[in-house]
Amino acid sequence: MAVVEFADIHKAFAGQTVIRDLDLHVAEGEWMVLLGPSGCGKSTLLRLLAGLEAVEQGEIRLDGRVVNDLTPQQRNVAMVFQDYALYPNMTVRENLAFPLRMRGMKRARREARIQSVARTLGLEPLLGRRPAALSGGQRQRVAMGRALVRDPAVFLMDEPLSNLDARLRGQIRNEIATLRDRLVTTTLYVTHDQVEAMTLGQRVAVMAGGILQQVDTPMTLYDQPANLFVARFLGSPPMNCFAVRLRGESGRREWELAGQWLPLPIDPPEGATHAGLRPEAFSGPADARHALQVVVEGVEALGHEVLVYFTDEQSLEGMPMAARLPGQVRVAPGDTLTLLPDAEQLHWFDASGRRLATLTHPICAFSSPPDQGFSSDSFWKSTHQVHHCPWK
Repeated sequence: MAVVEFADIHKAFAGQTVIRDLDLHVAEGEWMVLLGPSGCGKSTLLRLLAGLEAVEQGEIRLDGRVVNDLTPQQRNVAMVFQDYALYPNMTVRENLAFPLRMRGMKRARREARIQSVARTLGLEPLLGRRPAALSGGQRQRVAMGRALVRDPAVFLMDEPLSNLDARLRGQIRNEIATLRDRLVTTTLYVTHDQVEAMTLGQRVAVMAGGILQQVDTPMTLYDQPANLFVARFLGSPPMNCFAVRLRGESGRREWELAGQWLPLPIDPPEGATHAGLRPEAFSGPADARHALQVVVEGVEALGHEVLVYFTDEQSLEGMPMAARLPGQVRVAPGDTLTLLPDAEQLHWFDASGRRLATLTHPICAFSSPPDQGFSSDSFWKSTHQVHHCPWK
């Protein structure tokens, strides 16, 4: 195991910056998930650590040692890719043995290592098979085993489940979650799937536009997003985010949602220009005096719950608003529905998109460029970033 540190990392391809001024600390034995949309730089960061790409600026350190100029072999880092990359003419046992043979490891020790990894990953019944005789999930476990058999200092996983169908992806995700506490290897796991991030990460680093947005535990990211990007990226459906319209004085304030004014029992923080409300913050159908009347535009009946969509002209990027209701609610597009939003669950953001609520777990320090007006286009390319996030 090793402590991994990225210090002031910058990387560009053909003049296009893909990682900008990134600092990140991964503790020994920690499972860190790198989460973000395609093109945000998360896979590039993994390749920089593996030595497959050269660092232009900054330092990468393993246990305090700068490894910028070391070859991939010298870094003792193992990587699992999306496409398994198994040798089709070799059995599972031979695939696992290959990296150990290349190292010149003696047969007895090599066999002991193979048996240990096979036992951990549940591969013992499959050791005599070739990849063509394995399912997609079994192939992925073999790919993981071939990386782990080397006993690497750092284990890298680059969207390892993206080629699997939804059902198998869920199964393997659960298997990896079970294995996580047994592997005890410093791991960086790249994904664009928030379910994987929430399930597998001890901490999650959210990236956008090559910039680190927030680093924290999965539930803290969900409950206390540092900015509007994180708020919108985590959650399915995502957080409802909209421009704030307020009226009245303290103690008698009202806020507007879907063209209607509702009582606001709390005073918003100074400088709030945008707000967010999770879909689960709605209850209904409601008969409360100050409830919200909406025309239903879309319905997703999922059995255990119903997702109801309606319009708010203040919604960011024109996205429909979503409410998560119990499965027994019967509603159809075109119906008028009465909902009761819980204003005490509002998240508040300033014009730059930064969260205004006080964090209860102040692990990370954030900065925001001054005087940057908010727009949906500029925010997704914004320069909000984490400057320091020590592991505690």
